[in-house]
Amino acid sequence: MKPKLTRPWWLYKRILYPLALLAGVASTGFFAYLDSAASTIVIYNETGNPLPPLLVRACDQQRSFPALADHESVEFTLKPGGAESAVHLELAVDPAWKWDGGMVKPRGGQRVTIRLWPGGQAEAFTEISWWQKTFN
Repeated sequence: MKPKLTRPWWLYKRILYPLALLAGVASTGFFAYLDSAASTIVIYNETGNPLPPLLVRACDQQRSFPALADHESVEFTLKPGGAESAVHLELAVDPAWKWDGGMVKPRGGQRVTIRLWPGGQAEAFTEISWWQKTFN
């Protein structure tokens, strides 16, 4: 007589596939929520000309970018340390061009979008991640 080969209940496909799908969705949501807390600064060049090297300072952090072509953008993701501060931009031109914008926190899911326009004009918008709005 042949022994009956049975598998445990959790190895059946009708149980295993939905459990794997549920675990995948839960882990994706968890990691997306963790990543949504990082704040970023995005700078768009809309001047019609290439920009010289650019220095960005915020929350006791700084980063420099090489020359920025027209209709190109750069992104600066802030590290969690530091205090809330204004966004400060500097261009390596003579005379020096400087701009101070809105406040940003290093954590909190803020995205500061800065558009540089002709004639030294700049405009900034701040958005907060919907994950952070919903769950905090």
